[in-house]
Amino acid sequence: MKDHSTPLISDASRRDFFKQLVLGGSGLYLSPLLFQSCTSEDLGRPPFGVWEDMIKMLEQSPDHLMARRKTLVASKDPKAMTDFVRDSFQAIPSYRDFLSQIAHYTQYGTEMALRCGLATPREKAEILKDMLVEAGFEAKVVWEHTNISLEEAKAIVFKKYIPEFDPPISNRKMRRWHKALDITETGESFEVIPDCMEKSEALAHDLLGKIDKKYIREAVINQKIHKNGVPSVVFTENGEEKYAHVFDPTVPFGQLHPTNEEKEFDNATALKKPKEQNITISLSCRNVMDKWNETTLVSGTWKLSELLGNQLQVQFLNNMTFGNQATKTVSQICNFTPCLALQDIYKDVAYLEERSFLGEPITLEGEKVLERYNPAVLSEEDSAVAIGNIHSFEGKVLPQAYPKVRLELEPKDTEGNIIGGLSASNFELVDNGESPIGWMQQNSISPKILLLYDTSLSMPVEYRGKGIKEFLVRTENMIREAYPSAKIILQETGSNVYTSLLNAKQVDADLILYATDGHNSDEYDESYQSIYDAGPPAILLNVFSVDTFYKPLRENMDFVEIAADDQEKTIAEIKNFVGQLKFPTYVLTYNSFDENESHKLMVKVKGTEHQIELPFTFPKNKNILGNRMIGLYLTIKGTGLSPIKRVLAGYEPDLDKHGNALGPNRQMIDEVHQMLLGGAVMSFEREAPTLSLQLTEYLKTLMSNREWFEAFQDNETDMALEALGKGTLSYPSILLTMMQPLQDQVTENAITYPSGFRTCLIKCIPGYYSKTTRMSFDYMPTSEYLSITYSGLNTFEETVKKTAQLAILEAHMFNDSAYSQLHNKPLLLNKDRGNHEAFVKKALKEDFPYFYPLVYGGSELKFMDTSLQTRSFWKIDPLRGELYGILPDQTGGGSSSTEEQLRNLETVMKEYNKILTAIKVGMAIPGIGSAPLSIVAAYSFTLVRLYAIASEAIILMSTEKMDEQLSAAMQQLACNVLKAITVSRVKGPLSKGNSGIEFLIAAMGSNAPIC
Repeated sequence: MKDHSTPLISDASRRDFFKQLVLGGSGLYLSPLLFQSCTSEDLGRPPFGVWEDMIKMLEQSPDHLMARRKTLVASKDPKAMTDFVRDSFQAIPSYRDFLSQIAHYTQYGTEMALRCGLATPREKAEILKDMLVEAGFEAKVVWEHTNISLEEAKAIVFKKYIPEFDPPISNRKMRRWHKALDITETGESFEVIPDCMEKSEALAHDLLGKIDKKYIREAVINQKIHKNGVPSVVFTENGEEKYAHVFDPTVPFGQLHPTNEEKEFDNATALKKPKEQNITISLSCRNVMDKWNETTLVSGTWKLSELLGNQLQVQFLNNMTFGNQATKTVSQICNFTPCLALQDIYKDVAYLEERSFLGEPITLEGEKVLERYNPAVLSEEDSAVAIGNIHSFEGKVLPQAYPKVRLELEPKDTEGNIIGGLSASNFELVDNGESPIGWMQQNSISPKILLLYDTSLSMPVEYRGKGIKEFLVRTENMIREAYPSAKIILQETGSNVYTSLLNAKQVDADLILYATDGHNSDEYDESYQSIYDAGPPAILLNVFSVDTFYKPLRENMDFVEIAADDQEKTIAEIKNFVGQLKFPTYVLTYNSFDENESHKLMVKVKGTEHQIELPFTFPKNKNILGNRMIGLYLTIKGTGLSPIKRVLAGYEPDLDKHGNALGPNRQMIDEVHQMLLGGAVMSFEREAPTLSLQLTEYLKTLMSNREWFEAFQDNETDMALEALGKGTLSYPSILLTMMQPLQDQVTENAITYPSGFRTCLIKCIPGYYSKTTRMSFDYMPTSEYLSITYSGLNTFEETVKKTAQLAILEAHMFNDSAYSQLHNKPLLLNKDRGNHEAFVKKALKEDFPYFYPLVYGGSELKFMDTSLQTRSFWKIDPLRGELYGILPDQTGGGSSSTEEQLRNLETVMKEYNKILTAIKVGMAIPGIGSAPLSIVAAYSFTLVRLYAIASEAIILMSTEKMDEQLSAAMQQLACNVLKAITVSRVKGPLSKGNSGIEFLIAAMGSNAPIC
């Protein structure tokens, strides 16, 4: 009910809602009273009681179609239901056939139509029929026989019907919310993008002026209407048959169309729902030693309908509970669990678990942590006896590719025998005063042998393809006669002997076998000599048993060589060599810090006086890579969808071309590590939801924090931890801006809508090696926007003009975008390049491999910068006219950076709180504080398995010793939840409340710019 004591907010448009309600930024400060008491007003405990009240108001907005449907069904009023469907949904025609398929044509389906307000005439009739049936009436869809003219039909289609955003929020209500939250308004901080439409039209006009008509292949629209197939609804009330016409808004309730003088209609056949698609999304990686092939880390397949309207968390979880994150440092994050977690606020946990996918924990090398190690740990009683028998303790430290350190430990009894079976928790590590988490790789003699083999065609068949695999099996079986737990890992290489051996020397292996003919394409670098000397011993298998190509290798390196032209003899010699080696019993690894400092590592057997001091420094050469992951990739495949691949971090295979070889380097592995410390979110829609629905769903994700938050308010830390363990939801507030509908989507001259589905990817990459944290947004090429015009002409131009808005959004939201890079640059259409001097191979030089396949290939129209100051380009679909700005990394969006980085010796929660505030997009990283709701059960099981091989215990509950740390971390997490509402584009410094904690909260929403 509207409150008439004070005037309603005038013109409650999208802009004014942000003005009146989204008062974030420097204008609103959160009082510490929020954590102490409730308001005297009957709003419930702040902030969640207030947010609940806001949701109620939002659901009363005319554009909240889902809530209105629910209310009207409950009212059982057929007229009100008919008026709602007839007047609240935009009737969208078919692209090629206009309304000639009006009887059958479906675009998004009824569920998605209720989200965005776009529906075909048939879908409108189906929505009403379903409402009537749900309300208890008999109802059916019929095809009316009308004599509607084409011009009359156009007048209906090209008129805007979607209701405005107008929640019944009075000034008095607003004051109550402000009072309940104890916030003070000191100014407005919402943003409206200046001249949004003018800029988008100017961009479109500029590009269209450079396109010759011969390059445009727009479809011819068959502007017809099937007059005898207009969808309407017939229902029965009190035994009487009644009519509900929903196509022509001038037709009164209870009547058929006036041109249907004979009241003729046919029963409609069943609705053909939109064609379902299977969508497969996968995360994969490439490694230093095998950059040619990708390894899948996690993959999932969904029906498109399961993704639409929802988000997918694309994460590399840090394998720490909240307790661990509160007390452990960033440098102690050693391994990661990749996951694809579905988020749907309308579904229960069981549904979400079935549609979420959790990979195996991996190291920075992409190795599956739990795959290679199956510990046979002594019982607690036997372990105590074994520890008591330790007489001496020795060890060796091997620093590898930063930040990894390998430890080989030997606890011995009085007779010099190594005592096996201890767990990682029996050892304590202290590195320069810090306590890293050590991960047990083995606690018994389990030789790990790396078998490298050259894949070049000059190799004999016995050492290629099937032959090398058979050789591996026979060799492994032989070695297992002496060492049952031995394992041989096969690894391809190219003809780069020095580089391949250098990388192999830095991996966790006890022996290297290298099958090569000696053909070598790289050069020896003596600065790596210490790495060649320190790594595991290497046996080079001379597959042709000739000296020609091996002689230069021997001049630079010392290695064992076996003539390998006879495999039986070769295996026998390997067996003999292995028998002379001493393999470690205990191997632990951990991540260190301070790459340039000298380290003093203390390793102690817990409960004893046995300890050793192991000094070490990391190699001075910064290009030590080991077999680290050099690239992370996201791939989307679907029925009828061209595969879409995104480089999340590191190595870009498409740029590694003949004549422009792109070898692995330190920057790549650092980028991958930073991406693992960050995360991503994908969002899927047909067309963007109406504003009230979008804000409602945003608030409902925040409400998922209520249980733990209010327990924390009551100083019940253990209860709060337990609630956090159930998982939460996350919705980056930047989606409110970047996934909004196009402005002027419907005019008297045209209607523009996506014929595919809208998809975006938001990435957050914290600075760890770099000094900046980067956030990026990427429009995926799945939307397939198109336009239908009143005249049937110039549909291409119309779509260019409308979709140019997306480029303006990107430019306003991000420091770096295609628009900012290409604005005022001299542009050339790829179809017109001819022999333009800027784009010949000689002029492009190292840029030629980039421009040739990406810009010259394909049917799209692409505009390039002839000054070559940027690799970005405009891409336009020649059929529909959809325009996207493409950045050099092939993403369709923008990015921003902030001068913040994770400090390796500060606690995880503290550092991420700082980062998430700085990036200002209202984005949380699931797994920081709480795991995604849909994978909590599986993830908890993974953590239990994982911490069985860790030197530190998993922290599940509070203890008196760490109560203060957990409380501080929970306060930081609470701060993140509240800041998530306002940090998008916040201006000015954050204010500190009396508690000393920085809090910044708005009454609702984010500081999201709008057109």
